[in-house]
Amino acid sequence: MPSPVRVVIPLDCHSPDAWRAALAHAKVIGEKAGAVPLEIVLLTHTKYQINRTSLENFLGSAARSLRAGNGVPLSTGGNLRHATLQTVRNSARGTVVIAYYANEELVEKIDSLIGILGVVAVPELEGEIDNWIARWTPTVHGQAPAAPAQLIADPVVEKALTALSSWINRANGVLNPRDKEHADETLRILRAKGHLFEPEKIKSWAIKNGWQLGAADELARLTVRIGKLPSKPSLARYQNVQGKYESWRA
Repeated sequence: MPSPVRVVIPLDCHSPDAWRAALAHAKVIGEKAGAVPLEIVLLTHTKYQINRTSLENFLGSAARSLRAGNGVPLSTGGNLRHATLQTVRNSARGTVVIAYYANEELVEKIDSLIGILGVVAVPELEGEIDNWIARWTPTVHGQAPAAPAQLIADPVVEKALTALSSWINRANGVLNPRDKEHADETLRILRAKGHLFEPEKIKSWAIKNGWQLGAADELARLTVRIGKLPSKPSLARYQNVQGKYESWRA
């Protein structure tokens, strides 16, 4: 399945220009994907974020219908419906999602959705979704395309994580005990060999490489714990440590 198209609107979310730009991008994504009719999901943290807010002003009379759980036709074509962090789940399949008042929690939720055509993120505050932007290098409205960010600068760490990814079941939302053992061993070997970790970047790398959000969170927490060890960990209980390490260095 193709990767969803990702767009960021870096405009003031309380400006009608931000809402218009988000709708325009959503429509283009849907048209390019051949979605007929186009279904757009407006995703906010709670349903109250379309009540007595700038977003309600932009929506006009449609806001009441959306709060009631009804879809509304758009003058630009297609249908719009509303969802929250608690209700979106698999209902977004085949849709374009507009994440309004977006922060990392909201866009990470979208990363866990299956089968969406695209996402248009409108952050509430500058810097709110910088980790997500670094992870995916989305199109930024009004800006020239950027080269993908290098999430992990240390090639040995990246190759070790690539090997780990081939061992574990990335479809699981959590690391099972055996997978967690593999992750712990990999990180301890790297730490013993003098490598450093950037947990948020490792988490982003894992999500980008097919790990489910919960498992990527666990991996990041492991990197924090092992990275903070006061001394190099013992590797005596592991098999073929040097062979594994040399394969990562090759």
